Amino acid sequence: MRNTITKLLFMVFFCASAQLSAQQFGVASYYSDTFHGRKTASGELYNKNSLTGAHKTLPFGTVVRVTRVDNNQSVEIRINDRGPGVKGRIVDVSRAAAEALGIVQTGTASVKLDVLGQKAIAPIVSRTKPVEVEEYVAPKSIKPVVKEAVKEAIKETTVVNAKPAVKATPKPAPKVAAPKVATPEPRKTVSTTTAKRVKAKDYKNFDLYKVQILRPERKGFGVQVATFTQYENVMKQVAELQEKWFNNILVSVEEGKDKKPMYKILLGPFPDRKIAKSYEKELKKKKNINGFIVDLQEIKY
Repeated sequence: MRNTITKLLFMVFFCASAQLSAQQFGVASYYSDTFHGRKTASGELYNKNSLTGAHKTLPFGTVVRVTRVDNNQSVEIRINDRGPGVKGRIVDVSRAAAEALGIVQTGTASVKLDVLGQKAIAPIVSRTKPVEVEEYVAPKSIKPVVKEAVKEAIKETTVVNAKPAVKATPKPAPKVAAPKVATPEPRKTVSTTTAKRVKAKDYKNFDLYKVQILRPERKGFGVQVATFTQYENVMKQVAELQEKWFNNILVSVEEGKDKKPMYKILLGPFPDRKIAKSYEKELKKKKNINGFIVDLQEIKY
């Protein structure tokens, strides 16, 4: 019996040691500011200014070093939440950690995780005043104006003891003969060709395209599905999305490396994160398109 217990303890210790010493490679993303003040899986409240993160399996309190594989920028964080829920991503980091890694603009980056040790999770202290978090509130439907309200409005605008205005009898205007105008010849309409929806298989690098550029309100959430540095790739991606009958295509042109433009393709906008999350899941399930949620108000231009 004693030998069995000893073996079990050894196996537990061995597995824990292997987990703490292993390296992981994958994609890192970061929390939106809308989660600030909300409870994490460990019970702590998420603080965007703390160096914390979410991992799928590492124990709460595990300290890990997150290192970008492209430029070696790194930051040490403490795991206090579970996630991310997107395939291929291995860690979600706080806003402060994302700024240290330089991924606030790009949204994601390929990283390496090194487990450094353990740090106890602080006990939750009850707050006398909860953290105020802004939530999106859907506008209420406008009720039809009732007759009583109309009557009150009329009373307020009626002048008391006002004398009725005397209506002057207008004199009839003298009749003037209308000048004769030559009837113009009917104009000949110029026939125009009907524009066709361009699909990916029809797209060409050199061709004539009809484009309409609109600037929507920068609020709500979008689901980012692609990032490009070459403009011609943007046009092709839009054609591919049109082929799948997407009409809610957004292009965010942001400043990238060496002040060169970076083009991000998003679908949206959506009024709140919950709807955007549901849309993101449907994209993966029905269209096999991977994406992640972006707060449109946080994009810097």
